[in-house]
Amino acid sequence: MTGLLAACFVMSLSCAGASAQAAPSAGGRAAGTVTPAVHCILPAGQGEATGPQEMTVELSPAVVAPGGKVHAKVTLGPSPATSGLALEDVPTIPSIDFAMSGGATGTVTVRGAEFTMDIPSGTPIELPPYEGDFLVPANASGDISFTPVRTLTQTKVLGSVFETPCDVVDGGAAIGTVTVEGTGSEPATLNAPADPVRPNTAVTLGGSGWTPGGTPVPSLCAVGGGGCDPLKFAGNTLTIGGDGTLNGTATLAEAGAVPDGTYEVKVNDGTKEATAPLTVRAVAAGDREISLSRSSGPVGSVITVRGKNYNPDRWINVIGLDASGTGLDDSAVYVKSGSDGTFSVEFTVVSEAVVAVQADEGNDPATVRTAPFTVSTGGGEGGSADQTLNTSVRAGTLSMVQDGDTVDFGTTVLGTGSGVQRSRLNRVEVEDARGVDSGWSLTATLTGFTSADGGTIPADAVRWTPRCTAQNGSVGVPVAGSPAALGSGAASLCRMDPDGSRPFTGGRFDADADLTLTVPGFTRPGDYSATLTLTLL
Repeated sequence: MTGLLAACFVMSLSCAGASAQAAPSAGGRAAGTVTPAVHCILPAGQGEATGPQEMTVELSPAVVAPGGKVHAKVTLGPSPATSGLALEDVPTIPSIDFAMSGGATGTVTVRGAEFTMDIPSGTPIELPPYEGDFLVPANASGDISFTPVRTLTQTKVLGSVFETPCDVVDGGAAIGTVTVEGTGSEPATLNAPADPVRPNTAVTLGGSGWTPGGTPVPSLCAVGGGGCDPLKFAGNTLTIGGDGTLNGTATLAEAGAVPDGTYEVKVNDGTKEATAPLTVRAVAAGDREISLSRSSGPVGSVITVRGKNYNPDRWINVIGLDASGTGLDDSAVYVKSGSDGTFSVEFTVVSEAVVAVQADEGNDPATVRTAPFTVSTGGGEGGSADQTLNTSVRAGTLSMVQDGDTVDFGTTVLGTGSGVQRSRLNRVEVEDARGVDSGWSLTATLTGFTSADGGTIPADAVRWTPRCTAQNGSVGVPVAGSPAALGSGAASLCRMDPDGSRPFTGGRFDADADLTLTVPGFTRPGDYSATLTLTLL
């Protein structure tokens, strides 16, 4: 899912000025409320939003030892972030980052437990209160003040995790204070690879001074300790021995979830934690390379094409080329690169015209590599020559257009006929030019009908029977939604499911629907209207 688009009508966002106000400590607990201005980056291409957000945090206990655990209760007011689509029972994980000052520096993250919530459409999103723990640094001493610097909301939709980060941009202030006194236990150490590591691979970690028998949990953090996220690791085999030694591996998530960059890996066993620098780089040092198991042979030969230094988990296109550099379509094969950036696939020499084998990564011209191949004949082997032809293809967007914005059911005369009126939805054309295999979904919601003098007709008085087809040249088969009554819940008009047998889906697709309005027998006379909202996700 790379785009969340709303067709119609009006989406507005207004934000008042932000303010920050710290509350005093009470009852032996550090508590406070601030209302800074936050800037949110909305997921799935929905844009950005800025506005005030109230944040209330209670920290306990008021005094801890160095390296000690602090419990935080977090209550957030409505966020300026909104969703263009109403969603139900969405798995959600909240977190908040605090910058430390005074007796310690750096950033800590409070991460709440996963819960499900309904997300309204076009309404500021308000999360329920949540709780979490963090550890103060082992070298901390004295009073530490905590200032909110960022919130992060992770939602799981259609099998993917979407993130909404909101950074404090104005009016930030300390939200509470914890005093660090006494002597802490021996700090833990953490060792991680100094060389860059790839996404979707196991990273070897080690260290000493950990809690014997503890349960180590790895997270990937920004440099400085903020934004710590355990979901950036797909799993781990970490264990702590009786002598406090940490051993094992933590497997990074796929490249789409862990972009190239410099991070800190953090391990927490419940009572101790430590961090170590970690660099993630999807493509290893060195250029992409391909090789053939042999460079000559007769028509019908089956050779093995191998590659290395490619991005992991990407579709690789392998095709034979003739002397003019034109691809021989009937020779093409596809393979997905492994987590280590290598691939291997069998290729059949289908024609005497083959003079080379070409491989590219996801149709990216910059990744084109060729290897010469000579088709042997009775007259002996001739020479061969390669010419590389380059062009640039850039990914487009997911978009839609509609033929019109008005549907007229005509006039119903009460007391005559069945009260059933028929019409048809204006045709909608969906264009998917992204060149990916993530699929899309086109849904609709409908408000109730109203008239100028207060009359109403419920939304579910309208039923539809969807249709959708692919235009010539499109890749993938769309699926029409089921006949259904319309209302506030999203009803499917057309969708394209991800197709694991293809490197991508895309093209142009037409969608419309037969509409039936059943006017209740006891309806106040008048002119009625309702709003149908189409959403492409």
